[in-house]
Amino acid sequence: MCRNAADFRFVDVHPRVLLVGACPGREEERDGRPFAGQSGQNLEIMLRRLQVLHPLVFPSPQLDAYSLVNAHSLPRYPEREGYDGSTQPRKQDVLAPENRARLIARLQRVQPEIIVYLGKAAQFAHEVFEEHIPDIRAYRTGHPSTQAWNTPRQYRGMPREEKIRRWAEDQFAAVE
Repeated sequence: MCRNAADFRFVDVHPRVLLVGACPGREEERDGRPFAGQSGQNLEIMLRRLQVLHPLVFPSPQLDAYSLVNAHSLPRYPEREGYDGSTQPRKQDVLAPENRARLIARLQRVQPEIIVYLGKAAQFAHEVFEEHIPDIRAYRTGHPSTQAWNTPRQYRGMPREEKIRRWAEDQFAAVE
């Protein structure tokens, strides 16, 4: 069973694991679910690799097995009315009172044991989550956007899927 919004999706398969993205984009706004576009396809590739390397954190290689939330709910993409030039929320956007309340409500709904932040902007939400679940196991990895994994020099010349797998591996770490 799944309940969707552009910034949140709750599932029953592995409810103890919550994946946190930055914010919805065009495809997410159009389809009404997080990671509906290219980043979602890239995240599936990342999950297949991370599930092999860290099966206790990632019990499934399938994106639809996890609950998802975005650190901020405002869709950000150039063609959107009111676009401010940034495809990522700022820390003050994530920690703003109304967004903090939204994140807390989502956290209470999911009640995760493990949180995985997908990129730096997603990790801004850690301050909120840690206040409400101080002993939460938290990890981070790179954001699955094409811009993130396609630019580092060490990945040049590799096939797309190999770049994404290596990016996920190289970026994965526990949040201290």
